[in-house]
Amino acid sequence: MTLLAFFQYAFCNLRLSFTGIDHVDVAYLRQIFLNLCLLLLSVFISSQAQAYQYATKCHAELQHIQSAKGIGPQGKSRPEAKQWQAIAATPDYWNDRWPKFSGTVWYKLTWQFHCEEKQNQPMMLSVSFINMAGQVYINDHFLWQNKSLEEPLSRNWNMPRRWMLPIGILKTGENTVYIRVEGVSELNPGIGSVYIGDYESTMAKYLRAWLEMRDLLTYTLCVEVALGLIAIFVWVFRPKESAFGYYALATLLWVLYIGMNLVVEPLFALKTLDFARIQSLVFLGFVFFTCLYAWRFANYKAPQLERLFVWLFLVFFLSIWFAPAQYLDFLLKSSFIVGVGIYLFNCLVYPIIAYRSKQPEAYCLAFVMFLVYLPLSVHDCLTIYQHKGNLLTVYASPFTAVILACIFALRLTRSMNGAERFNARLERTVKQVRTELEDSLLHSHQLELKNAKLQERIQFAHDLHDGVGSSLVRSMASIEHNSENLNNRQFLSVLKHLRDDLRLMIDYGSSFDTVVPGTPILWVAPTRHRFNQLFDELGVSICWKIPDNWQGMLTPAECIALQRVLEECLTNVLKHSQADCVEVSLSFQNQELVAFVQDNGVGFDTTAVKESGLSVGLKSMRTRLNKINAELEVESKPGCTRVTVRKKMIGLMS
Repeated sequence: MTLLAFFQYAFCNLRLSFTGIDHVDVAYLRQIFLNLCLLLLSVFISSQAQAYQYATKCHAELQHIQSAKGIGPQGKSRPEAKQWQAIAATPDYWNDRWPKFSGTVWYKLTWQFHCEEKQNQPMMLSVSFINMAGQVYINDHFLWQNKSLEEPLSRNWNMPRRWMLPIGILKTGENTVYIRVEGVSELNPGIGSVYIGDYESTMAKYLRAWLEMRDLLTYTLCVEVALGLIAIFVWVFRPKESAFGYYALATLLWVLYIGMNLVVEPLFALKTLDFARIQSLVFLGFVFFTCLYAWRFANYKAPQLERLFVWLFLVFFLSIWFAPAQYLDFLLKSSFIVGVGIYLFNCLVYPIIAYRSKQPEAYCLAFVMFLVYLPLSVHDCLTIYQHKGNLLTVYASPFTAVILACIFALRLTRSMNGAERFNARLERTVKQVRTELEDSLLHSHQLELKNAKLQERIQFAHDLHDGVGSSLVRSMASIEHNSENLNNRQFLSVLKHLRDDLRLMIDYGSSFDTVVPGTPILWVAPTRHRFNQLFDELGVSICWKIPDNWQGMLTPAECIALQRVLEECLTNVLKHSQADCVEVSLSFQNQELVAFVQDNGVGFDTTAVKESGLSVGLKSMRTRLNKINAELEVESKPGCTRVTVRKKMIGLMS
């Protein structure tokens, strides 16, 4: 009736326009043109409405479904008639027939189409999913294909598709739909449910699939992003609320996982298996962080389990990312099973953890995990394993996200109240803590002073041993082997040597102001003079091999330390070696200073001396050399004892 009234209105306007044509006016001509267009539009609309009002009922009945691998040089061409294999129904996953086959598989769906009268409205074809990329033909006419049918493949596994079939494309009788699928065996390739029917019925099935695979996931993604941002801000401003930090990480990974499900074209030119590797690791990380944020909500920590999570993730990361392709299917399934197992176990035991925490928000979270997440996860795992049924998690996720938001609000409220109470207690205990801290700092300062004094005493003892002690040993050896009594002048000379060694020891603390001897010969001259005289009296020959010039830079402290070590070595020769031949050498080789003292005495057991810890001289030498970053090597056997000092030089000339 509305269309009829609209048509009459347009006709009346056109007649009135012709009535006023006697007056030649541009406005009248414009009105005539507009009314004529209005009349034609009304005729078109009424004809279309009439056609749809009396739409012919057409039916497309699926007769049989067949499948076969692609043929040809590249294995992508349509199979021959004898190669088709019948399959029961769709959805179909070809791993059941051809395990571990990756490549091209064709599906042939034969439909019987008939109309009660002449077809006057288009039909619709829909496919719930094509895993991974596909191409569609109907009656040998190309209909559609994904953007990329080569690696990296388009991702059509979670994307319903529909196409309007114009009038005439379906012929009465038998019609064939060919679907070419490009897939990889590790991702369970195949096709989903396929329908051909009128617009209303087919569109309803398509929208149901779209709701499950796209709309609900998109809504969940938006809600999770909002909650994740809130959790991040809470954690940034309150770092002690680690539960929000772990929840933000879990949400980030879950959003990434959902986003990877919604992507229909490859990102960053990633191959299909590389995309699957990343997605499996993202899922595993999501499970781990989900357990952590749930535990932190209940103030529960399990260091050993958390370390186990880290090691598990590292093991799966290395194995999944670097494993050869033939092992990837097993690794992907293993990581999924491990992740789901940990998630279900956490849902199962979390009520016990929440009960021990005595916190309301933990009780609420335990209720959701045990009565909602656990049964839904079990149902969806069975659905995935059996390849039939609908996933319920996609329907529950938006509602559970809102419930989690309420739990967060409860947690924040209790945390703020607890912070206020804590601040009140803190004010009362600040003075006490401050007093204890002052006492502790005073005690620590006193310990440091005692330690400094002790170090000074130890250093002084080493200096006495290496300096004055060495001089005393030389003097005693000289007196013992002197057949005549010492006169006053000789006795005064001995005392002067002791005075010089004592002065050198006292001046060691200000050695940074001391001038380094100009040549190695000048550096070794005092020691050489004293010991040459003593060895001559004892009948021991000594050979000195000293270079003419320095070939690097030494500090005054390093010169004194090396001199003390040299004196200690020669003193030990006097006291213990019973040698009659001694060699002292100093050289520069391989960017280091090498000095050694070698004798042909009786030797000693270096291992026994080291284990007994009774050699004060060796300890003193090692201590001095460690301070100047030098190394000490001791080799001894009957007839040959060699003590070597090695030190890296600065600015050593090649």
